[in-house]
Amino acid sequence: MTRCVIVSMNEKYALYFSVLLVSIIENAGLKDRYEIVVLHDDLPDGCRERLSGMLSKENSRSISLRFLNVHEQMEGYQFYVNGTSNRAYLSREAYFRLLAPHLLPEHKTALYLDCDIVVSPGWEEIFDMGLDGYLLAGIGDIWGNWECYDKNSKLYQYRQKELELENPLDYFNSGVMLLNLALMRSVFREGELLEIAASREWQKHDQDVLNRVCRGKVLFLDYRWNMIECPGRRAKESVPLEEYRKYEACRETPRIIHYASRKPWIVKGVSFEQNFWAAAAHSAYFQELFTHFIEEQLSQGTCFEEKAFESIRAGKIGVKFIVRCALVWVKRMLRNN
Repeated sequence: MTRCVIVSMNEKYALYFSVLLVSIIENAGLKDRYEIVVLHDDLPDGCRERLSGMLSKENSRSISLRFLNVHEQMEGYQFYVNGTSNRAYLSREAYFRLLAPHLLPEHKTALYLDCDIVVSPGWEEIFDMGLDGYLLAGIGDIWGNWECYDKNSKLYQYRQKELELENPLDYFNSGVMLLNLALMRSVFREGELLEIAASREWQKHDQDVLNRVCRGKVLFLDYRWNMIECPGRRAKESVPLEEYRKYEACRETPRIIHYASRKPWIVKGVSFEQNFWAAAAHSAYFQELFTHFIEEQLSQGTCFEEKAFESIRAGKIGVKFIVRCALVWVKRMLRNN
């Protein structure tokens, strides 16, 4: 059986996808084949070759990379992306996944993953979830839902009126979705999802679109399958204790870790950062990832230096780490001069 994984990316996100790719290689089940489909718009040849080179002769027997250029399919559509508001983080690539059902007619189901993810042992069990009658399986957006516990909040009203959700808390994070491509092809005509996405300015863009058009036909899974760090005290305090306990229990055995909150390649102390860096160490882009991380830490001033010295004294940082830090620091000083 061939299991399909879909990602959408540009050259910038190749760094983070490379880490996801390592985690898939290291945790792929032995019995099945995996086809990783990369949706892109004119990704440079060098980038594709570098990512493809991460597959060895041995693991390429069970894992394949396919790059699909969706430039032609995306022509003519205008979306609200790269703006100046709190949605400026969104890129045009986020909409590529809306093409998946008709773009991959050979697949009945597929797992969509954002690039800022690593998978853990047992992650492949998500493919065994029964999707009969469901358009997709998703995971409740616990940290995006916290405002909706107040029925008078603007977000609650928006989801109820604009997204037509009977219960505004029945809202999933689109970074991890098991898609029933066969059923979606029968429900939505080719290009329909993109037309809906481009028809107005949605608060959460394609994620809102998917929550609206799939409402009532979503199989909700527990938080193990899309483990996201709590973004702050206010969100934590707003979530009911029973729901938070469910989340905490899932933190013990996460299957898919999603760095949708703080990014481990930018700040220290992120939940499950060790999972990210363990995979990143085997990435073809490790040098770039590490250099960016150290530059971010150096920009924070003495705080990082103090933490680094503490780690060195405790024996938690080895010689290689110190040498790399020194090289990054020297390059930074030369640039500044």
